[in-house]
Amino acid sequence: MSLDVERIPKDLIDSFSSKKAGLFVGAGLSQAAGLPGWEGLLNDLIQLSKEVSFKTDELFIKSCEQLLKDPSKYLLLAQELKDFLQDSFRKYIIENYSDNCPPPTSTHLAIMALPYQFIVTTNYDTLLENAYVKIHGKQAKVHTFNDSPDISYDLWNNRPFILKAHGDANKAQQGIILTEKDYRQILFQARGYQSILQTLFTTKTVLFLGTSLNDPELKLLLSYIHSSFHGGGPLHYALIADDQINKIEAESWRKNFNIQIIPYNSSDKHKEVDDFVNFLISKVQS
Repeated sequence: MSLDVERIPKDLIDSFSSKKAGLFVGAGLSQAAGLPGWEGLLNDLIQLSKEVSFKTDELFIKSCEQLLKDPSKYLLLAQELKDFLQDSFRKYIIENYSDNCPPPTSTHLAIMALPYQFIVTTNYDTLLENAYVKIHGKQAKVHTFNDSPDISYDLWNNRPFILKAHGDANKAQQGIILTEKDYRQILFQARGYQSILQTLFTTKTVLFLGTSLNDPELKLLLSYIHSSFHGGGPLHYALIADDQINKIEAESWRKNFNIQIIPYNSSDKHKEVDDFVNFLISKVQS
């Protein structure tokens, strides 16, 4: 199926035009820039574990390699690797997602032309803020789960911001969310932040870009704020490759999370994502 940009929902266009919309940016946009997906990240961490491990850890390494073959075990594997690596994990995040972060893609740059209220991302990298500098010539306002008072201030005063929902590579020492255990230890204790996430998804229309229905981090975030989607809030939209979704799954997302799926053809290096964003910009600015 090819994307028909003329069928972009009017409600989505109106939400951006009235500055009542935000974006959720998933791992797909970072992968398009050259950063690893879940399998690549976990494989990198396994290789790093080999470098820092002792002979007695060979069984641990072999077990990790076995778990890597099963995507349903990614969260379990991530937990074990993060616990094993400790400071080496944070160093890896800083070096690969901040110090050596690749340049932003055309999609990152296009996003910055949208009149968004906020951008929520589970990505640790600096692609979005680097794109913001290229487009606007100044630094973006960037928050993490530790910044509830600042997020509240920006929301109240309609100041656009980027929320690194799972942590920021530039602030990796403050915490990186990678597993369900991290949610329990960090987020479930941060009631102010929990309220902010719920507010974002119940008062603004959210456009999901670069997401996959099988993305473990997206599933963690949505399950964490699951109760927010049953309060009669706005309809959200997700641009999803048509080879990753079927009718039953799309209906499930609408029922469970109030998210309407907009399918697109992922051939030609996901060019239709850029087409979608650029057409949305043209309609919002007209």
